[in-house]
Amino acid sequence: MIYALGAFDGFHLGHARLLRKAAERAAEAGTDWGVMTFDGHPRQLLDRDNFRLLFSQREKDLIAAYLGVPRMEKIAFTHDFAAFSPESFADYIDKKYEVGGLVIGENFRFGRCRAGTPKILAEICAARGWTLDVVPRYTFDGMTVSSTETRRAVALGEMALAAKMLGYPFIISGVVGEGDGRGRKLGFPTANIAVSRGKIYPPEGVYSALVRTGGAWMPCALNIGSNPTFAGEREIRCEAHVIGADENFYGRELFIFITTPVRGEVKFAESDGLVAQMKKDVETCRADTKEYMRRNAETMEKFAAVL
Repeated sequence: MIYALGAFDGFHLGHARLLRKAAERAAEAGTDWGVMTFDGHPRQLLDRDNFRLLFSQREKDLIAAYLGVPRMEKIAFTHDFAAFSPESFADYIDKKYEVGGLVIGENFRFGRCRAGTPKILAEICAARGWTLDVVPRYTFDGMTVSSTETRRAVALGEMALAAKMLGYPFIISGVVGEGDGRGRKLGFPTANIAVSRGKIYPPEGVYSALVRTGGAWMPCALNIGSNPTFAGEREIRCEAHVIGADENFYGRELFIFITTPVRGEVKFAESDGLVAQMKKDVETCRADTKEYMRRNAETMEKFAAVL
């Protein structure tokens, strides 16, 4: 087996190059390939208070399927595992998996205190008869594509830049829970998805988005925020009004693909002002997503095939 090895907080365009190299190397060797990653991002364990993931495990699995990853091995990242030396790390994967070769990014580090470098891994691989490919970082427009830069773009609401680095739209997901019914009373029923404390989200506001339901991509007006128009609202949540859908999403898992920012969070003096703005938002989201699908139909149909 040839494994693309990394933490892989989702898969951006740089990671996609690792996957292609692993597939190429496996084809040359007449063997299979896959991804070797961690169950629990290392920084979640080591920097829990400050680190936020781009994607949940469910989202990462979806993206892996979209990219055609045939197999994904997930190593439980614990404090004991974090204390492994580079050689102990190699011993562990050697015993547990049929490793014939590894593909890593040039900035990959492993082992206790990130002591393992590509040079050290090259020595380990040579001693064990494994191949090793080190893939340079991917850049465009003078910018290095990385998970860190993608998180920064999402945190700033720069969704087009995030999508450019990822190669697909930013995704949020979750099981639809029970809301207070206010959206339905206002004429805009919403699917309510709880915010995960471990995931990064765009700034509060309204976003154009797409959701797959009933065998079709449906436009969606997504609000991320605390509904400041209504007294007592403080909790941040995600509320998706699926435009043109007349169904109850309660209990369903939804994957929502954010395409375009529409506006920031606004506190209206009264609900009538909110309703008037929501009508405008819906039309904006409808137009945004129609144009997005026109430009990115192939990407979205590939996602449709694995949803």
